[in-house]
Amino acid sequence: MYKPFNVQFEKFTTMKKINRTMNTLNKNNMSSLFLRKFAKGILLFGLFVSIHSSVFAQEPVASPLLDNPSAAEGPKWNRFSLGMKASHLYDLRYTSYDLLTAGVSASDPYGLHGAKTKFDLAVGLDVNYYFSPLFSMDLGYEKGKMTGANKTEYYTSNVSFLTLGANIDLKRSLRTNEYRLVPYARASISRGTFDAERKFIADDVTFSNINGTAILLGVGLGFRYHINNNWCVNVMSEFVSINTDAWDGYDYGTGKDQMIKSSVGLKYSFGRGKHIDRAVAWQDNRVDRMQARIDDQVNSAIKSISDSVDTKFKKMMNMPGTKDSDDDGIVDKFDKCPDVAGLFSNNGCPPVEEVAKEKEQVAAVEKTIEQMNSSAKDPNAPANEKVAIAAPVANNSHSGLSNEEKYRLKNEILVEMNPIRFSINSYQLNAKAYEYLNTIAVIMRNNPSYTLSLKGYTDDNGSAAYNKKLAQNRATAVSEYLQSRGITAQRISILAVGKESPLDDNRSEIGKSNNRRVECKLD
Repeated sequence: MYKPFNVQFEKFTTMKKINRTMNTLNKNNMSSLFLRKFAKGILLFGLFVSIHSSVFAQEPVASPLLDNPSAAEGPKWNRFSLGMKASHLYDLRYTSYDLLTAGVSASDPYGLHGAKTKFDLAVGLDVNYYFSPLFSMDLGYEKGKMTGANKTEYYTSNVSFLTLGANIDLKRSLRTNEYRLVPYARASISRGTFDAERKFIADDVTFSNINGTAILLGVGLGFRYHINNNWCVNVMSEFVSINTDAWDGYDYGTGKDQMIKSSVGLKYSFGRGKHIDRAVAWQDNRVDRMQARIDDQVNSAIKSISDSVDTKFKKMMNMPGTKDSDDDGIVDKFDKCPDVAGLFSNNGCPPVEEVAKEKEQVAAVEKTIEQMNSSAKDPNAPANEKVAIAAPVANNSHSGLSNEEKYRLKNEILVEMNPIRFSINSYQLNAKAYEYLNTIAVIMRNNPSYTLSLKGYTDDNGSAAYNKKLAQNRATAVSEYLQSRGITAQRISILAVGKESPLDDNRSEIGKSNNRRVECKLD
């Protein structure tokens, strides 16, 4: 029953055989030339977009979420990704040549048409590189199967694709937040291989088997949804034009076929930084100019207010009765303790318990000074005690310490007896530390020849390197506060000791608390 139909095909094949043979080399040469030109065009277009986005569009906009990737010291951007994907391959009906010039009906097979066709899939891998927040390219390989049918025939084909694609992100301007959903347009060129077998639907008799290669050109749309800076979901659909009619198992001589390729994939981007695809790619210069005007106005207003306040403050501080010797915020006129920083609630004096403690310390210091003074006069005193005070009494003819030397020694001992304490894993100064540092600042202002050595310590929790850094931060916090009270940085030296040389036992909480300190020494 199929003999007349076969005769028709044989007749048609005979008429086209010579033309196909003569055009084979021309087709191959033209395909190769077109492939090179198309790939070159994609690369040049990508280069243009990258230059435009980085030079003219200020790519990308610096924001609290995204720093500028074009900056010399910007973050490390994730640009390279590896992905896997599954694609649905749908053969479109190419109707332009259904009625051929020879008068032969050639109904083109198409996908999802009847029981002999299936939901055709291909799976593969691809690599992607992002040249800028706007332009990326990918290279992928896929392998799968295709089916299609018309009223009397169907085909099955093993296909594969090696694809080079170029993607342009469709990002809008006037955006400040990083992207999570990124739409894009796409163009691609592929080298496809096929091994197609054409059969009759009625009895599955094979009447044609063709294999070969073809060039495929695609255009499409897609979007990437970024789960985070490393993972994203990629969805894309392309219209693909195939430069051979043998793709579906029989060559009518039309030279073309068409398909839709839709894919879903998962991509992983290498790197610990932000993904450059999420960056803002366009910035409207009007926003820049408006922001610059606002910044200028704000800065001008702040400067005007600051200058006005400084002028009034300087004028007020030059008025009689506004001197504040201890810098505690209470002028000497109303400060009952003008040389020692104190509290408003105590009329400028330190708290009662602090005063009592200080008196005890002063008494202990004075007792020590008297003992040292007596030792200096006693020729039978141990040598080490004489050495300790040899310098102070050198200009006093061994008659004891002068009042000036006693004052200096008292200050030195008081400072050394009162280290600055800190909380666990902290270098924040507390209220008690501020009060004591105010006293040190007064002593150093009254004695310009003094210098101050600061040593930072920690307890034994944590690594040695971490504790060194914490000790450095503690000593720096003390130094910066003293500088804010008028003591120059040149008069202060810092040494970070860390958890070495503990003052107390680290096995108890009290001992650890005593070890979290900065020791101060006047020189």
